Amino acid sequence: QSYTEIASEHAPLARHMRAEKQAVQEPSPSSRSRLHSRIAVVINTIVGGALGAAFGVFGNVLLWLLCGLLLGALLGLANEAVFHRSRRLARWYKLRTVILVLVESLLALYVVVPAVGVYDATHPARVAVVGSPADVGLSYEDVVMAAAGGVTLRGWYIPSQNGAAIIAIHGADGNRNQLVGHAQFLAQAGYGVLLYDLRAHGESDGTLFPMTDDSQDVAPAVAYLQGRKEIDPERIGAVGLSLGAEVILEAAARDPALKALVVDGVSTNRMEDLLPLPPEYRIMYLAAPMWWLGDRMAELMSGVPARPLVVLVEEIAPRPILFISSGDVPEPFMNRRLAERAGPGAQLWELPDTGHVGGIFAHPEEYGQRMVSFFDAALPAGD
Repeated sequence: QSYTEIASEHAPLARHMRAEKQAVQEPSPSSRSRLHSRIAVVINTIVGGALGAAFGVFGNVLLWLLCGLLLGALLGLANEAVFHRSRRLARWYKLRTVILVLVESLLALYVVVPAVGVYDATHPARVAVVGSPADVGLSYEDVVMAAAGGVTLRGWYIPSQNGAAIIAIHGADGNRNQLVGHAQFLAQAGYGVLLYDLRAHGESDGTLFPMTDDSQDVAPAVAYLQGRKEIDPERIGAVGLSLGAEVILEAAARDPALKALVVDGVSTNRMEDLLPLPPEYRIMYLAAPMWWLGDRMAELMSGVPARPLVVLVEEIAPRPILFISSGDVPEPFMNRRLAERAGPGAQLWELPDTGHVGGIFAHPEEYGQRMVSFFDAALPAGD
């Protein structure tokens, strides 16, 4: 036989052998699809874990990491189950992985972040009260007050020597210990000081803090001071830190008995407080959906809507307010805005070199002097 005849006879066998070799070297379409699905699930699991760990920086890293890994894996599996129903869509594993990662990121940013923030705010970490005003040489009385909802509030009262008294309210996840330094300056100037724990904080009762209606714990403090014989009811003021600053603004808008306020570290109560943003902060408009959803969640958890601080300070005017602002965003522009809305009785002290409510530590003597001078002018003694 000629070479051509021999080659022709063995051509089918050669083609079969090549096909078998190619089948061994290349996976079938179904094998490729399964591999792509597994890769997509792994990618989404990693992304979920990374997002969870990022949130965990503000709390339990391990717990959030595990939750993120689980959520990413479940979303990845659900995504693959949906896309595998269509052969055409099943081929686009890269596109569907990108889409799912993008959706996860947007959900985390605009849903999970505000939800976690609102939950943390309404379920604050309880920090134990340590020491007492006696540690800085101040005599005091233990105080127990009945608040709305059958909640008992606990605190300390440093008796007044000049007929005036100041209510001192701490920040979120804090307690009355945060105001002992403030109380020392005020007491040395003769002021009575009532320091106490808000509900769900320190030694006070409660497990839920109603962040949109948080002024209800100030009413029993005002009533307590009004019932003290040494206190002139027309000479009651308040100082608040961060959350405490928002609390006393809400309380003063409702109760004219609070004649003067020192608010340190106040920022926002609702999205309306932030808008419009100054030109240098316009990038923050990207967070507007997150703010809006956070407001709705806070209203749902607390039962009532919060009121914008810009409205509250207008209702408090013309009573005097001293705003103290650190360099932390959004405090600088928010405190300027609030001071403008609060009328001619408002004062603004900006401390760009300090962190949130850090003024009393960075500039203790000036802080004490400014606070005392403000109350001396706002709560003068009668004839």
